Amino acid sequence: MSDPHLSISAARDYRGDLLEPLAGLRTTLRERGEGLPPDWPSVTEQDLRLGKLLGWVASAPGGPARALALLALRGKRGFGQVHLWEGVDPATDGIALLNALLQGLPPEVVRLDLSISSDPDPLEQGLTDALGTSSLHFEVITRHSMGRSLDPSNPPLPPPLPERFRFAPALAFQPRLLAALDFQAFQGGPDAGMVAETPSDNLRLIEGLLQGDLGPPIREASPALLLEKEGPEAQLVGFVLALEDNPHRALIADVAVLPAFRGQGLGKALLVRSLRGLIALGFSDVLLWVTEANAAAQRLYRSAGFTALRSGHIFRWTRSQASPSTPSLSP
Repeated sequence: MSDPHLSISAARDYRGDLLEPLAGLRTTLRERGEGLPPDWPSVTEQDLRLGKLLGWVASAPGGPARALALLALRGKRGFGQVHLWEGVDPATDGIALLNALLQGLPPEVVRLDLSISSDPDPLEQGLTDALGTSSLHFEVITRHSMGRSLDPSNPPLPPPLPERFRFAPALAFQPRLLAALDFQAFQGGPDAGMVAETPSDNLRLIEGLLQGDLGPPIREASPALLLEKEGPEAQLVGFVLALEDNPHRALIADVAVLPAFRGQGLGKALLVRSLRGLIALGFSDVLLWVTEANAAAQRLYRSAGFTALRSGHIFRWTRSQASPSTPSLSP
């Protein structure tokens, strides 16, 4: 049952415990296949208390946090997480939390992408439904978690590579080269600008992944594909980045192939190469996320044995599409 007396406060002013709900949020996200390092709760709590990370908490007086909104800013964009626990009414408390987040935005922020999660699961859909009847101007982007088991007795068969293509370890390449290819690979498609709108933003994202922001990169399961050309250097045309979530489960964080080289089976060749590497290392299953609009990526993953596991949502807010509101107040 929802508590009718939830109030919302800035996380840095919240007098209750933040570490426990942050640890619970990490557990939920890891179960969904979204890796976070072990020290994420303590680091995030410190950043919230110091104001390095924006956050809001919904709670009853003297009670534990029942909902959290976290927001990191990168230039004019914000990326965040909204999480609800049992005891929250999505239509009132959840919408109020989103409204507090919008009111706390610095005026230079022009776009937000918020991942939504909950425990129990139905609260996430309840917030999505409530958003449709609210006055808040968010676009809802649906994404799907897909996974497959890794059976060493039945590894996927590698498709033949076209002539002059060969594999190499993706982690042997400089981050700037991987980031440039990754950014170019998504331009003009349904996921363009999903996580980075500029090459420099994309470089920071790739550098973070390579540094283990979402889990240690797995060298043996992160292949790159090269095209041999006349001259001393081959052309980098695609790569897969696999991360370790735990000793048994891996995450596919990125699959990128340059647009000019699609339609030749290169994406599947890279993906199968990654899966065979994971099997050789003893991983038992692997997960990834894909947006509903990216039908081509879903076909690729299904062809490599992945099946849909669950759905989730991203709430996107753009200042130019929102109705005028009261001035922003920092939390």
